[in-house]
Amino acid sequence: MTGGGGSGRASWKSPGMRVMLPAVVIAVLACAVEAAAPTPTAGPAARVGGTLDRTWSTVQGQVADVLLLTRIRVALLERLKEDGLRVTIEVHGASVDLSGQVEKGENVELAERVAASVKGVRTVRSRVALAPKGQVLEPPIANALGRAERAVADALLEARVKTRLLEELGKVAFDIEVEASDGVVSLSGTVPDGARGKLAVNVATGTPGVKELHDLLKIKQ
Repeated sequence: MTGGGGSGRASWKSPGMRVMLPAVVIAVLACAVEAAAPTPTAGPAARVGGTLDRTWSTVQGQVADVLLLTRIRVALLERLKEDGLRVTIEVHGASVDLSGQVEKGENVELAERVAASVKGVRTVRSRVALAPKGQVLEPPIANALGRAERAVADALLEARVKTRLLEELGKVAFDIEVEASDGVVSLSGTVPDGARGKLAVNVATGTPGVKELHDLLKIKQ
């Protein structure tokens, strides 16, 4: 899962990827909070204030894009099963682009309908195609026969946990990596403080399907 940085779009080619904010954005926001500056007046201070406002707006947009993307991924996995892993998703605000190749013909059209049914999606452009006859496709994270069903279940659980973390923690969730294997979920990465680390653990633990949780989170220095 990749936050689109300053490009205003989010994309996810593999359910196991991390989302990271550009360091410069984090630094600017941190400085703004620590400075606790008064409302800027006209002149250079006003221009700085406007820049910070636009930066925060960009970050908020990224959270919304990635949250929408994870919801689409969950929907595709639930309806398309293994083929849901073969669809690449890109989100541009309320517009969604789908691409990739699937094994089942009915999933070519179904992928577009499923994405369009997700709340927050306004338009869908799909380039999902049927794989050439005889070509055997493997999901990105399932390389051996017999592991595909488990890979789908793991990816679906990861997506559900990520969705809830984004809903509860916003941009903080960008620095949290989620890995799931047969109901066992690991959280790694960094959080700003212990309170939000505890919240992340509680949110993940309360996600349906999580049997066991490993907390590997670290607090930023």
